[in-house]
Amino acid sequence: MKKDIVIFYSNTGSNEYLAGKISKNLNCPMEAIHPKVDIHPFLLFGINFGIRQLNSDLKSFDRVILVGPVWMGKFVAPLKSFLKKYKSDINELVFVTCCGSTYENSRKKFGHELVFDKVKALYEGPLTCQAFPITMVMPEEKREDGEAVMKTRLSDANFTGEIAQRYKKFIESIS
Repeated sequence: MKKDIVIFYSNTGSNEYLAGKISKNLNCPMEAIHPKVDIHPFLLFGINFGIRQLNSDLKSFDRVILVGPVWMGKFVAPLKSFLKKYKSDINELVFVTCCGSTYENSRKKFGHELVFDKVKALYEGPLTCQAFPITMVMPEEKREDGEAVMKTRLSDANFTGEIAQRYKKFIESIS
């Protein structure tokens, strides 16, 4: 059994929720990434002031599970800073995101696969990437409504059906 740690960044709470579920299911610690300056518009546009030092020694873990958002197809500054700062301390990386893009649009302008490509370019070790689109917890008729997508948050109440099934398969694949 691998010794894991979950490291996360979350602005709205959905990725923190996902990180907590992963940490609980794998029975491993988790720690938040804290930007030195946490002003959302700066982070959205890639203006980066760096991140605070983690409390955990990542070298002591077999695998780091990095959980965080994809914003408009961008690898957000706190996650990018984390990976640049700690990549040499990571033995194996799993990148997980709760995002607004869908599997069908994963390679389009704002798709999560574009961010996965950026993660792969920054981290050259063993890597797994997994997306959990927020649209999977939404009614079919709301999935194209950008405002509804932006307002939806993961919770115990909506983490059911398709997203729960994909999550279960994901946990089984990394356990």
